[in-house]
Amino acid sequence: MTTTYTPTNTGHAVAAGEGERIWIVGDTMTLKATGESTGASLVLLENLTAPGGGPPPHIHTREDEFFYVLDGTFELRIGDELHALGAGGFAYVPRGTVHNFRNTADTPSRLLVGFTPAGMDRFFRDAGRPATDDGPAPPVDEDEIARTMAAAARYGVEAVAFEN
Repeated sequence: MTTTYTPTNTGHAVAAGEGERIWIVGDTMTLKATGESTGASLVLLENLTAPGGGPPPHIHTREDEFFYVLDGTFELRIGDELHALGAGGFAYVPRGTVHNFRNTADTPSRLLVGFTPAGMDRFFRDAGRPATDDGPAPPVDEDEIARTMAAAARYGVEAVAFEN
């Protein structure tokens, strides 16, 4: 039996420390793979999250999402379950599932976040803003909230409120 392989794009590589940087919800993300660079197959980003930081609970209606903790500790919500993950920990969230993450370490921590298929890179560009320096992301303001809500409607992201 012979397998035929037909490439769908030209391949892609990004060196350490390189990639488009975006500030969003108090985090700094660096896009490593985008829809443009992967033939719309996936998005991969490195997320630097401040202590206690992370996005509010939400649902992606168009993409599956996955997380790989590079350093620090994170709490990940997947549906009704909370998972504590340290370096090397992995989580997968199928589309349509409520989820979020929070940095539980005392220091800024990093995780890889991926989406398949691609598309969320455009959401982050629309909702966030280009990172202009190496400092921490600015706090969330009313303008960012308005951009995020508008982008959410365009990219199939739904906010979810929880009773605590």
